[in-house]
Amino acid sequence: MFDPDDKISGGQGFVYASSIVVARKKMKLKEYEAGNKISEVRGIRAGCKVMKTRYAKPFEAVQVKIPYETGMNPYSGLIELFEKQDLLVKQGNRLKYVDLNGQEHLEYRKAWMTPEKMDLIMSEYEQKIAPAVNTEDDVVDETTEAELIEE
Repeated sequence: MFDPDDKISGGQGFVYASSIVVARKKMKLKEYEAGNKISEVRGIRAGCKVMKTRYAKPFEAVQVKIPYETGMNPYSGLIELFEKQDLLVKQGNRLKYVDLNGQEHLEYRKAWMTPEKMDLIMSEYEQKIAPAVNTEDDVVDETTEAELIEE
């Protein structure tokens, strides 16, 4: 009664042997793409909750909206990801992005969901987020190494 999470049938062996366990549930989607609530069902909301994982933070939940007419949006969740990575910065009620050329793009949240805007950020994402790797060869001083061996 007080545990809303479903139990896995077939024993606990699956839970112990698995590297990741995801609980999913299906709900009704009763809103338009713009976010306006309506009374008729326009699709499904898939609720996913990570119950066990060896790779990331457990007990994270997400809802994926899947309208019947268009299917899943391939850019769903990217604005939130870009905000966490500080690529999109909130400025008033709009979001600002500075590209690699230094040009500022300032748009409302819904305008960022167009494929052109998302592709702009995705094309530069690897270059902006990738960690700097030192590619210089490390030169070891052989005299220092020989002195360490003698000691």
